[in-house]
Amino acid sequence: MKIEQSELKDLMAVVSVTIEPADYQEEVAKQLKQVRQKAQMPGFRPGMVPAGLVKKMYGKGILADVLNKLVGENLQKHIEDNKLQILGEPLPNENGKIDLDNEDTFTFQFDIAVAPEFDAKLNGKNKLPEYTIEPTDEMVNKQIEAYTNRFGEYIPEDKEKGTKAEVKPCAVDAELFAKVYGADAPKNEKEFRARVKEDIVRSLAEETKYRFGIDAKAAILKKMEKVAFPEAFLKRWVLATNEKMTAEELAKDFPKMIEELKWHLAKDQLMKEYNLNVEKEEVEGFAKRIAKMQFMQYGLMNVEDQMLANYATEMLKNEDQLRNIVERLIEDKLFEALKGIAKVEPKKVSQEEFDKLFK
Repeated sequence: MKIEQSELKDLMAVVSVTIEPADYQEEVAKQLKQVRQKAQMPGFRPGMVPAGLVKKMYGKGILADVLNKLVGENLQKHIEDNKLQILGEPLPNENGKIDLDNEDTFTFQFDIAVAPEFDAKLNGKNKLPEYTIEPTDEMVNKQIEAYTNRFGEYIPEDKEKGTKAEVKPCAVDAELFAKVYGADAPKNEKEFRARVKEDIVRSLAEETKYRFGIDAKAAILKKMEKVAFPEAFLKRWVLATNEKMTAEELAKDFPKMIEELKWHLAKDQLMKEYNLNVEKEEVEGFAKRIAKMQFMQYGLMNVEDQMLANYATEMLKNEDQLRNIVERLIEDKLFEALKGIAKVEPKKVSQEEFDKLFK
């Protein structure tokens, strides 16, 4: 077997994989024998179908499967051995056609594209705003009002009296405190308000953390504005792997795809640069936090830890959810690391001023 790669030009190259009879004959013969042992045909006892007939019926298909496996394994090995950071996947080259009927040595050719060189690292010259929102009494009052409505009394519609269905807010008392915070509930309204304010502070911290991530990502992508990609290859790869996508849809979505590709490559580079990793325990812990927030949306503020763990385990069985959680953790770690690298500028703003940043 022989593997050759052409010289890189415009981030692209052609990889040729040549497979000779000695590379595949033994495996083809082995599989033909296995098929013959199981083959059943009228006029022949099981396992006694002539080898020539079995080869005639199944030989080409078995040969194709063996060749595909050999090509795939060795192409991947070539990529790994040469530490090629390829974009997308190798695509068959138009000159790489083979003839299973008339050849015994086969040369497969593939187009590959590699990632461009770039530097996505930030430094002290890069300014990143870090916002802080101080919760107001009005925000605390609104949250308490939301609790009194959520745990209030439902009053059904009374057609005779002409009244509509409504919720009568409950009193701000020990019963409400227990419903919101469970066994370790505050003892009085002052403590309750302080606890509600703490919750709002944590919630606002998540919002400002999200905003810091947006600004940090924008700063990184700005450094990659002039990074060029082999767009023709990428478009060809996208269409080859998304049969339902039309050329018109691709043209519309392609700029966004390039931005996502830039961000993916930048994250990969920076995670290695800063030696950042995501551990299994962190993924499980994050899934539990998501589960807790989901329960809180339904008014369940004190769900047992074991139930959260079970819910998180089920969540992580979904590959898409697992991938999203890992990506979120990667970004969280990266953005936190950037706070010690870029020049962070603290900014105190009101909720209204903060909301305007997203418009």
